[in-house]
Amino acid sequence: MTAPLPLISSVDLVPRDRYREWWDEHRNVAIVHRAVDGTLTVGTSTTPSFWDKVFGRAGTRLAVDVSDHRRQAAVTRTPLPCSDQAHRFAARFDVGFRVHDPAKVVSRNIPDALPVVYGHVVHQIRTIARAFPIDEAGRAEDAVNRAFQHGVELPEGITIYLCQVHIEPDQAATEYVRALRTAQRDRTLGQHRHDSLVAAANSEQALEDIKLDGEMARDHRRGAALAGMSWDIEGLIRQHLIKHPQDTDRAMQLRIEWESGQAARWELGAERNEQMFRFLVEKDFFRPADVAALYSGGSGGGSPWTPPAGIAPAPDGPRPAPTAPVLWGSAAPAGAAPAGGGPAKPALVVPVYVLVDVSQSAAPFTAGFNDALRSLHTALAQSPDVAAGIRLSVVGIAERPDMRLPLTQIGWGTDVPHLSAGGGLNLGAAFDALLDLLPGDVDALKHGGGRAHRPVVFLVTAAPPQDGAAWPQAQQRLGGHPYAPRIVACGLGESDARAVLRCASSPELACVAVPGADVADQAAAFSALLQNTVLRLGRGVLAGHPDLVAECPQGLRPAASAT
Repeated sequence: MTAPLPLISSVDLVPRDRYREWWDEHRNVAIVHRAVDGTLTVGTSTTPSFWDKVFGRAGTRLAVDVSDHRRQAAVTRTPLPCSDQAHRFAARFDVGFRVHDPAKVVSRNIPDALPVVYGHVVHQIRTIARAFPIDEAGRAEDAVNRAFQHGVELPEGITIYLCQVHIEPDQAATEYVRALRTAQRDRTLGQHRHDSLVAAANSEQALEDIKLDGEMARDHRRGAALAGMSWDIEGLIRQHLIKHPQDTDRAMQLRIEWESGQAARWELGAERNEQMFRFLVEKDFFRPADVAALYSGGSGGGSPWTPPAGIAPAPDGPRPAPTAPVLWGSAAPAGAAPAGGGPAKPALVVPVYVLVDVSQSAAPFTAGFNDALRSLHTALAQSPDVAAGIRLSVVGIAERPDMRLPLTQIGWGTDVPHLSAGGGLNLGAAFDALLDLLPGDVDALKHGGGRAHRPVVFLVTAAPPQDGAAWPQAQQRLGGHPYAPRIVACGLGESDARAVLRCASSPELACVAVPGADVADQAAAFSALLQNTVLRLGRGVLAGHPDLVAECPQGLRPAASAT
């Protein structure tokens, strides 16, 4: 139990013989004189006269302790709930206090300072701590200490000049927090283990795919090589020598053994045929004239028997042409001319540039633009024959153009760029960027052995450009270049139909959103326009006439009809 801390003592009750000793022991006191009428006066230490005492005019002199006091305590009987009201905090505090108004202490008759000070501190801790969850004891402690950092004057005349509080979860809450942290760590470790297993499985699968691709490529090359192979004994020996040139002696021995066996079988067959022939002659199956004709063969002589295939003919007979060797990994000898007898015609490709408005005004359309790029990527990847004639580039246009996808052939391995909005729209910078970009890209396509068609640009905007007076000049510079592109313009949102019509190469290539269409429908309509036009262009490349035709899908209308 905490010992009380009395603040008030009576000076008049001190014996005269101990008066000086008492004052030596109580130097940090303030004397409060209570008059007969109840008036309090601080600082009166004069001893009342005899007659004042006799006539009852002396009043009472009280000494109030004004020294500094420090106490440490723990909150045990008052629960300190957290924000969920299910768990409790435990608190200890170190408090320093002093009396700043002795008269109030006397008027309120405060015999013990600890209940007043402790009651205020505990109330503050309870009020502040209940705003924090049980696992944020540190934040609750900081909040309570901030409440006491400048000192607190109590209405009872006492000042709390120091209060340092230490808060932590109680035993039950500590076990709960420990279990919660353990579960979180287990979940984190489990997630990392899962990610590691997934990465290992993906890596193993990728390695297996690489091995399978290699095996399939080798099988394909092996099949192409075997397709032109001669399967007679001479061809097989030649192939063996190509793969194992150090095994020449063994190959020649095998050939001699095979030819010897073939000759032995031919001689045996000839002997049997001769025996049969003699038997037939002896039995008069043939007449002498028939025998002469049979031996002559109707051509002036020669044997009626032909050696089996594989036996070398007589030295004076014609020899077959040798079989050309087939190298592994190539189905035809090096330097063979392509089928058709003439040089192959260079492949025709169309460079396509998609200029997407990524200014802040186009922020509501950004998600739809990203979906449109993904849809176009999927459509081209699913049609590799169409994608072979298209080279696609994506440029985000705002204050300055941002190259998001350089000119490339689209396939399943192509990364789809992700757009994000910000800044204003500057069309002049976009046209100047195209003017710098087109010559290098077109020349690179030509030097790569292909035939580059006139470039095509898809321009989509969602707001009027900020450089309204400057961008037409940049467009004229672009249009005067030998590699000037054909531009399909699409205006969504707040775009000006006249500006869209002016950007397009012809009125048939300019579309704007229908009035009243929401953002999602406008973005979907642009996606349909982009995908349909590019696929039709790719099919035109296959057919040899890549005509650019842009038909406004549902949700768009010709810009000429909106001006």
